Amino acid sequence: MTPPAIPVAGTDVLVAAAWIATIPGFTTVMTGDRLPPDVNPDGTPAAWLQTGFVTVATVGGNPDPLLPVHRPVMEVKCWAALPGSNDPPWGLAEALAAAITFATWDRTTMSRPLTPVVNGVAYPLAIVQGAYMPTTFRRLYADAADYACVQGDLALTWKSPAQIIP
Repeated sequence: MTPPAIPVAGTDVLVAAAWIATIPGFTTVMTGDRLPPDVNPDGTPAAWLQTGFVTVATVGGNPDPLLPVHRPVMEVKCWAALPGSNDPPWGLAEALAAAITFATWDRTTMSRPLTPVVNGVAYPLAIVQGAYMPTTFRRLYADAADYACVQGDLALTWKSPAQIIP
């Protein structure tokens, strides 16, 4: 017997990465759940070294007990690297963080429809209704690769019109 198919549903990580990717200056290849390698398989430097990269992970939150509304708190790390240098490019990592913080203050464009796509799979529409920074971004030190990394927390409120309570 074939087990029932699990429906494709958005997750906090997918929605947070998709929301950040819509901030002016960001793209979908600059966000994800893990930092990609800094070298391509052919030995050339990875593209993210020019733009920086943002990783997201769920660290807490409280879903609404009665409605299909998600309220995660996301750990956001902004990464920058300069291969061959012992001086981490803090300016780029902090500029990414500042853009994310500013996007939480921009009430005119915060609520926007998102369609997360990962590895060619399109996830259901999600709408971020609110975003704020419960903590400020701060530098993380002692990275063996001399990457610049700043970390802060992002609280989101989002829903998916596909999630209907029968």
